[in-house]
Parts: sequence; C-alpha cells; structure tokens
Amino acid sequence: MLRRMNTRDHERRRATRAWRAAVAGLLLLAGLCVGGTGTAYAASGIIPVASDKFVLSRQADYSTAVDKTLTGSRVGDTLLHGLTGGRSGKAGLCYPTPFNPGVDADGYCWGEPTDADESGTNGWAPQGFSVPHTSAGDGYWAGERWEVTSWHLGSDNRQSRLRFVDRTSATPRYYDVALVDFGGGTSVTPHMSHADGVVWYENRLFVANGGTLDVVELRDLTRYSGISGFDYVLPVRARYTTTVGTSDGKCVPAAGTWPCMNGLSFDREHSALVSNEYYNVDGSGGRIVQWPFDLGTGYFPGTANTAEAAWVSPVWRMQGVVRAEGSFFISGQCPSSFDVSYREPACVHKGAPGDSTHVLTAVPDMAQNLDWDASTGRIRGVNEVAQADQAYPQRLVYDFYPTARPITTVRFRNVKSGKCLIPYGSSLNNGANVVQWDCNGKSGENWFWNGSEIRNFQSNRCLTVYGSSTANGAYAVQWECNGSTAQRWSGVTGAAGGGSLLVNGNSGLCLTIYGGGTSNGTVATQWTCDKTETAHSWIGYTP
Repeated sequence: MLRRMNTRDHERRRATRAWRAAVAGLLLLAGLCVGGTGTAYAASGIIPVASDKFVLSRQADYSTAVDKTLTGSRVGDTLLHGLTGGRSGKAGLCYPTPFNPGVDADGYCWGEPTDADESGTNGWAPQGFSVPHTSAGDGYWAGERWEVTSWHLGSDNRQSRLRFVDRTSATPRYYDVALVDFGGGTSVTPHMSHADGVVWYENRLFVANGGTLDVVELRDLTRYSGISGFDYVLPVRARYTTTVGTSDGKCVPAAGTWPCMNGLSFDREHSALVSNEYYNVDGSGGRIVQWPFDLGTGYFPGTANTAEAAWVSPVWRMQGVVRAEGSFFISGQCPSSFDVSYREPACVHKGAPGDSTHVLTAVPDMAQNLDWDASTGRIRGVNEVAQADQAYPQRLVYDFYPTARPITTVRFRNVKSGKCLIPYGSSLNNGANVVQWDCNGKSGENWFWNGSEIRNFQSNRCLTVYGSSTANGAYAVQWECNGSTAQRWSGVTGAAGGGSLLVNGNSGLCLTIYGGGTSNGTVATQWTCDKTETAHSWIGYTP
C-alpha cells in the first residue's frame, strides 16, 4: 500500500543529505561502473588494418529466373502496408533487463513468454536488424515507420526469413516473409542461410550469410502459400561473396583475405555498409570491414568492390557493429566483472576508430546486430536468446541513447561482515532476495540513489522490504520501483565503525544482515535500529 512519508521520514531528511554526500563516489560519464579486477578481453583499441585485399564480388545474378517465376502473384513494395495476416507484439521491455539506466532503454517483445518465437521452441532465431534507410533519411518507408529482422531456422540453416515490423502504432505488428530461391515457372525452394545480418536501403535488402551477401528487392514480394507457415516470399535476386579464390568457398574470421560477414549495418556518413566477424575464441581478433556503397543507386558501385577500411576489434565474440556519431558501437561479450545471471552476458562497447572501447551498457542475453536510427537518435538492436525453460529473460527488440546520462553509483559494505549488498545471484528479477557477498567488483553490487529510492544499477529495481512489512526480520528484496514507502530509505550517520544506518521509510526499521551473520549469501533484513550494532552499520564506497 502506498502512503505518504511519516513524521520520522521528514525528521531524517537532514541526516540523509549528509549520508549521500558520504556515499557518493563514482560519476559514470560514459557507461557502467565495472570495478573489480581485470576484464574478459584486452583493453586494446579498435586498430586499423590493411583492407586492400578484401573484395566483395558479385557471385551470381538470378534476375532471369526471378523475372520468370510466379509473375502473376507479385504484390510489390507499394503494398507493404497492406500485408494481410501478421501478429501483434507487446510494447515495452517485457522482461527484466540489465541496461544502464542512463541510456533510457525501451523496446518491445514478440508476444507472450509461451509464444514459440519468444521461447525459441520453433527453432527460429533472430540475427539481423535494420530500420529502413533511404536517400532522404532513416526509420520510414513510404511515410510509415517500419523495421526488419532476419532469422534462420535450426542449426542447419534450412530456412531463412525476414520479419517486417509495422511501428506506426504503439503496438508493433509483424509479418513474416520467407526468403526463397526462384527457379523459373513455379519452382520455389526455401533459401538456406544463417541470415547473419540485414540492411534495408530503399527498395533493396542486403542479407549477410558468412562469406556471402544476398540481395532481395521489395518489388519481388510475392504472395505464395507453398512454403509452410508463410503467405509471402521474397526471392534472392543476386549474391555477392568475399571468398573468390578460396578452394572451399568459405570465409575465414580474424585472418587472411576472405573476411566473414557475421553482422551487417548501414553507415550513411561514409556511404558504406559495415560488416563484422564473429570470432568464437577467448580473445580479440574479429574484424570490422567498411564496404563502398552508392547512396544514389542503392547498390555497390561495381561487380568487384574493394573494402575502403578495416579494423580489428578488441571485443570478444563480436556479434554486431554500427558506426554513428563518430564512434563504433559493438555488441559482444561483457567484461568479466559483469554478472547478470545470463548464460551469455552481452554488452555494447563504444569507441572511436583507433581508440580504446568502454562499456556503454549491458544488453539482453546474446545480443546480435545493431543499427542507428538517426530519426530518433537511438541505437537499435535485437537479441537471440531462447530459454524455453525459464520465464526470464527472453527475446526483445530494444533501443537506447548512444550516450548515457551520468549516474553516481555506490556499493554498500556492511561494517560487521565487510561484505557488500547484492541481489542474490546478480538476479534481474522481481522478488530476488538482497544478500551480502564478498565485495568482488561484480556489476550487481552497484547501487544508486534516486531521490529516497536505492536502485540496483544493473536491474534498475528498488531495494524494498518484502510485502511492505513493518515487522522485525522481514526480508529485503529488489522490486520494480513503484513509489511505495517500503522502497524509501534515509541514511543516518554516526553508526558503529564510522558507518551509517539505512532506515526504511515505511517501517522505521534499519537494514541489517540476518542474525548478524558474516557468511556469503546471508539475507538482508530489517530490525529495530541500533547505532552501536555493527551489523546495522553500512559504509558507502566506490572501488
């Protein structure tokens, strides 16, 4: 139940100001406070490398076959807004997320947690993401807001699809279109591809697939029910490759002259498409390659296109890259100090060419490709995770600002135990117990004051007395911030060992460790305040 702050709350405000001055420490000018010892990758920069041997060459032109297949069933790009069927997603970040609160993330999900596209039980996995890009700007197609994601089916990539998402209303509505190969007449077969990345420019979509790049055109959008689960198909009209001269036609990440295209994005400033390599080792080495692109024709300038620039990324297991506002934004593995209870914690790293990178924000598990939407001034992306056996986290499409608002963080160390306050298991979920653990620099130990709330920096959830209880021994948990007085706290200085009391605004009781325990995992509770008791005393510090 919500209620106003009581008299004791107001009396403690003066002490609160002194407390916050003592605990304020680290100003996060550009991203997360990672703390701790070491990182999961070398703190090197985005290093330029020679690119003159990287060539993207036309491998095949299927226009003749495309123009002779199912010609009477074309619906064309002018009817994109008139696609029938489709499904509705859910607006908002449907699941707990680890975003830096300073980037003001938003987004949507594909549906309910039990939906096959959310849980991944149907075998489909999203990879690429793009808003429409035209010579006039970003984010709109034929005056309407759309976007597209690319997906593959199964580990054998036996099918691929494009999902067009209508964003003209608050609730996203999406339509799946199968990528196919036309063979003339009525010959239509599913197109096998991992669909690593996608760029939508004018009438064309460019779909990366390792060492190849497929080109489709919206004018070829065709109504066809011969592919199970689809009402529409798009045929591949042309294919490019980076592997001319190889004996097996395979690209090679991190070495040689046949770079892989495991991600793809659009770079308006440099009139380019940007590809990146996924290098699955414990180390850096994946390359970022800038390919020439003619904004006037919406195509590559020639049949053999030499890369204009290339860099080696310091980010391990790089999944996606976009270049905007003078920096690269790179999705990939987090530093070791990040622990968000995910299987594969993902971060977006930011850095200018030639400079070192820093973490802008943690992002949902197994984040994939990124895009820049200049019409909103935000980075856009999608994640792949499929956890059918868990409620959280699941798949999201998300967006966030390219620069984080400064946030001052603090770690709360108990005077008696010397251990730090943290949601158990670095959980992001509502109801997770808040416990004490060794102060080890993990990201879940970071908190920040938001008025009288104490928010966990990683989950952006509030330190809360469970059930708004006023009883001694009630557990402290994290919960979605809702304005309840059970989520309000004040600090009172002068406690034992040079610390301060944390007093709950609803109960008037103090945060402590259950039974004065000193073991890892002992839960935080509330109890009648005692300034002489070290288990009631907290020191706010920054690493």
